[in-house]
Amino acid sequence: MNFGLESTRQIGNVFENVKNAFSQERQSLHHMILPSQFCVKTNYTIEYLQTIEPHISKQLISSKNYSEIKNLANHLHGNITTFFGFETRLNSTSNRSDYLLAVSSKNGEREALLQLIKSGNLPETFMKKDEWKKVGDLVEAWSNPQSSLNNNIRGLWLEFDTANEDNATPIPGIFLHTIPLRIDTPEDITKVSWLTREALPLLSGGTLSETIEQHLIDALTKLPKNAVVFQAAVMLSREETGIRIVAMRIPPHKIVSYLKEIGWTGNKEELSSLIDEITAHASRINVQIQIDNKGISPRIGLECNFSPDRLHEESKWSDFLDYLIDKNLCLPEKKNMLLEFVGVNQEDPAYEFDFISYKAAAKMQDSRYSSALVRYLNHIKISYNKEGEIDAKAYPGIRLFGREKDVSYQ
Repeated sequence: MNFGLESTRQIGNVFENVKNAFSQERQSLHHMILPSQFCVKTNYTIEYLQTIEPHISKQLISSKNYSEIKNLANHLHGNITTFFGFETRLNSTSNRSDYLLAVSSKNGEREALLQLIKSGNLPETFMKKDEWKKVGDLVEAWSNPQSSLNNNIRGLWLEFDTANEDNATPIPGIFLHTIPLRIDTPEDITKVSWLTREALPLLSGGTLSETIEQHLIDALTKLPKNAVVFQAAVMLSREETGIRIVAMRIPPHKIVSYLKEIGWTGNKEELSSLIDEITAHASRINVQIQIDNKGISPRIGLECNFSPDRLHEESKWSDFLDYLIDKNLCLPEKKNMLLEFVGVNQEDPAYEFDFISYKAAAKMQDSRYSSALVRYLNHIKISYNKEGEIDAKAYPGIRLFGREKDVSYQ
């Protein structure tokens, strides 16, 4: 019986070798047709970074900075993300960028991050930091099916300030991607207690101050109709107190009046004028608000992009970047670098990318799937403070998509 089994294995190996040889020849021909193709083997972050590296100008992200980002990604191994990006200042000649990655509650990404943290595979210097211990506590609670965090947090972003050359041990800022949040009735206040009494205290290392909690509840209560908060953040990597929230679906003409209603003390006319200009060039504005013990910070972030999402096919970024150049908020060369970055790394040219066949964040670790890494401009954030100072940052994004191959093609 053992002999028969071994013979069967040998025959199977012969056929497998023939199949692999044919597959390699086919891939070789495809490589001649489409040099930007790639093959995702493990869905590891470092693979994505290596794949897109040829499409990133060294004037946008220096080789040294990119090596630092890849070194960080080497520590963040495992299938923890299919969506990541960078942050770059548009009116600066600096070619250093921050690095961000998203971890979803779907497809095992959350559990992979928990395993990475709890297994001891992160460098010892990481886990000696209180900030990383807080991240671990949050992810452990988030992964617990019995925890209220489990279904209320859809994902989280880890944002690393790699543009800061002095930061020897990378500490992430944490953005929680939450279920839509707003308060319409007194009973709704209890529905957000998981955030104010559990999630945010885990990241802050103690209870959330009553002042910040009340300002957050006020901000959720006074949201215009249909508007919601969908992100809450604690910037562990920075010397800033309090939390950030990001609201979407606030009509542009209501943004300033909403901010004033929750206690913002900035210049109403200046910010209104800026928003009017932006709406002539962008169709979507999300509002980032900083809340601390003093109330609403004067600094407001306006995250700008377009609806519906067309990723690499969006043609309106050129006009928006020209507007920023005219306002001295963007260097012309930064515009060119960003637009040249946009595109698709296609694994198999027989399956041309489209938004119908391909699905985001699919796990594609065998021959049944064809994958594509889409490179695009996710959003541009324009920051405004009450002194009238304005700056702009771009957030190039990279997202993994996949589709099942036709059986007849395999």
